[in-house]
Amino acid sequence: MRRTAEEAAQTRAALLDAALFLFAEHGVASTKLAEVAQRAGLTRGAVYHHFADKTDLYAAVMADSWETTTAPVWAILDTDAPLEERLSRFLVTWLRRLVEDDRFRALLTVSMNASYSPDDPDGQAAKARGLGEWGERLETALSRGGPGARLKEALSPAEAAGHLLAWLCGTALLAATDPALLPPGTADGVSCVLGGILT
Repeated sequence: MRRTAEEAAQTRAALLDAALFLFAEHGVASTKLAEVAQRAGLTRGAVYHHFADKTDLYAAVMADSWETTTAPVWAILDTDAPLEERLSRFLVTWLRRLVEDDRFRALLTVSMNASYSPDDPDGQAAKARGLGEWGERLETALSRGGPGARLKEALSPAEAAGHLLAWLCGTALLAATDPALLPPGTADGVSCVLGGILT
């Protein structure tokens, strides 16, 4: 009996889910396709039916997971709230998701672990592009300003975005090691970060 499109989509989703968590737990290079199939409760043939190889699977995990998992967090920066409120909500939500959302933490863990392998220059370039996009989003949010708090006089939006980007990457790396190391996911927990860039 031919599998329906819905069944095929469910199989693909199960493989992506299994791969995401295995990549976060063991690294992409150390994860075997047979392990992905086993975690998903499927055969290796199912993996090869949907993905040409591990590189293809990795690309699909990142593409499929990224927007759905992180978009709601980044959307906070696009609201019309005052700058300090937007930034505080964004950073607090980021911390909470790193602690409470296994998928978010796994995706950030895989993202922070650089490329597919240490000798994969394309993967390193893709990571650099992704982090550059984060920086641009932060810079755009900081440039919008709005009523209330403003950037410290010595900081340009690009420089402030660089500081925030370093904090985002640092917290993601901490969460990958031990979420208990993170600062509290509260307004007080991010006040020192905001105090460093806002007046």
